[in-house]
Amino acid sequence: MLKNISKLIIVFLCALLINTSYVGTVYAQDHTPNKKLIKKLKEEIKELGAKPVKKKSIFSREQKWIDQLEAQLEKLKKIEALKIEITKELEALGEKPQSNEAKELEADEQIVGLRKLLDEVKAKNKAAENKKKTDAKIEVAIEMLKDEIASLGENPIVDTTDIDSNEEIKTLKKQIKDIKEKRKTEKAEAEKKAKEEEKAEEKKQIRLDAIETVRKEILFLGETPMAEYEFTSEDKFIAALRGQLEEVKKIKEEEEFKINAEIPEWYVGMPGSSETILYSRGSAISADLDNSEQRAVENAIIQLAQRMKNRINQKVNIMAKEAGIDGDLTLKRETERITTIVVKDASIRGYEIFKTKMAELADGKYRTFIVIKYPITLAYKNFISEIDSSLTVKANVSKLKNTEAFKELEQYVAEFSGA
Repeated sequence: MLKNISKLIIVFLCALLINTSYVGTVYAQDHTPNKKLIKKLKEEIKELGAKPVKKKSIFSREQKWIDQLEAQLEKLKKIEALKIEITKELEALGEKPQSNEAKELEADEQIVGLRKLLDEVKAKNKAAENKKKTDAKIEVAIEMLKDEIASLGENPIVDTTDIDSNEEIKTLKKQIKDIKEKRKTEKAEAEKKAKEEEKAEEKKQIRLDAIETVRKEILFLGETPMAEYEFTSEDKFIAALRGQLEEVKKIKEEEEFKINAEIPEWYVGMPGSSETILYSRGSAISADLDNSEQRAVENAIIQLAQRMKNRINQKVNIMAKEAGIDGDLTLKRETERITTIVVKDASIRGYEIFKTKMAELADGKYRTFIVIKYPITLAYKNFISEIDSSLTVKANVSKLKNTEAFKELEQYVAEFSGA
């Protein structure tokens, strides 16, 4: 028992000694430069909105506490720098950073909040940019569609229900409506006027056509239509022209009756053409006797030329088929050219008047009846001569000359020449 009491006394004395030694040490430390450093560190930490870490134990070394404070301050400075960087980025994006009321959040929590806000702003701006691009594309597409609708002659439909209550919009819409109604009325009146003018023009054209038709009929019958200036209106002029036409027709009928009675039988029953001779007839009326005869000859020559052309073309086609060159377009064009030359020559010379008769009409004019004849073999001779001298058909001349049709032409020419 005594031993135990002794042990307790020794332990108590040792603890007292240690505590006294520690208090002395602490007291000594409170008066070192570390105290100022700790105070400065704690103030800087508080300025950054944080609570300085506490010394874990009175037995802890002061240097360890300083190291902890310095580490806390370094972390806070980094956090503050990052906060400033994020804040600037938010401000550049047009957003205001959220404030930390009463500094309730810890520094790392503020960073998380700021980062979250930054991400939201970025997402919002990206969505706005995407919407802007989409709206731009939609606007372009709408304009293209409107243009296409307008090109089809229709007005594009525009939805303005969300702004229809605006007074200025109402006024403008009313103005547009009034303009449309006005233009619609003007268009209707213009169309009505145009139709009336069109009908008047048609009526006028009908009158002019009627006048021209009657005038042509009078001229065709060999008379001169009366002048329009002699009448006060087109209707009176048309009536007068029609009266003149009827009168001229009546006179012509009487003349025709007399002419028919005087048409010679040899004119009606003109001799038929052969392989060597072509016959043609013509008649003409004129106030001048010689002119009547000349025009009758010209009419007869016109008929002669057509008959001669048909005859020669028929012979040429037979030759080409017999020679096996009827598909040669160059030959065809050249023979047509030669035929034209031959026919033209016949119109100038070579024909002779077979029979003629002149009759005086009731109105003092003269009508001449005439029949001419032409030795077609002369045309054959001219045709053969042209063929021989043509360089275009030179390669096919021998083929043509070896045909029965060509030899027949040569025979007709020989008989005509007396060979």
